[in-house]
Amino acid sequence: MLKATLLQNEISRVAFFTSGDILPVKAIGIDPGLAMTGFGIVETLSRGGKACDWGAIRTDANCPVPLRLKTIYQELKGILEKWRPNLLVLEEVFVLKEFPKAAIQLGEVRGVIYLAAQEMEIPVMEVKPTEVKSALTGSGRAGKEQVKRAIRQILRIEHPLHSSHAGDALALALTGLSRNESFRW
Repeated sequence: MLKATLLQNEISRVAFFTSGDILPVKAIGIDPGLAMTGFGIVETLSRGGKACDWGAIRTDANCPVPLRLKTIYQELKGILEKWRPNLLVLEEVFVLKEFPKAAIQLGEVRGVIYLAAQEMEIPVMEVKPTEVKSALTGSGRAGKEQVKRAIRQILRIEHPLHSSHAGDALALALTGLSRNESFRW
């Protein structure tokens, strides 16, 4: 229990110093979903930042839920091991009363994400979708295309972001780094 408390307290500022220099900080943004979980890794640079990797973990709707959760967990764990982020930024849940089953499934997906992060001792920060939109575009009601344009401009990504889940994940990573005072644009 003490370890979980320490990780929560470390979220306020993730920065690493060595002989007066600040080392780059990597954040992974996660847009959770049972069918498709988006991810995006952003690394801070001395001037700005770069998108290291992005994409989506897809699961087959015909597979049993436990197998789908295992797939998300294993794929995410591989991504975390490859990139070794200092921070995981997870989209905060918003649930519609009309779809209680979707809320339960989203909770299960978030559970395997938390587990993967905890096993690697990566602090988790939750961010509301409206905070992401506001941070990147100035409006909490911005549309997906407007957010994607902002991400491409900030991170200097030349090619279109085809997956909205990956775009949302990059936006989450950027917002988490900004909130953490590790990145400014």
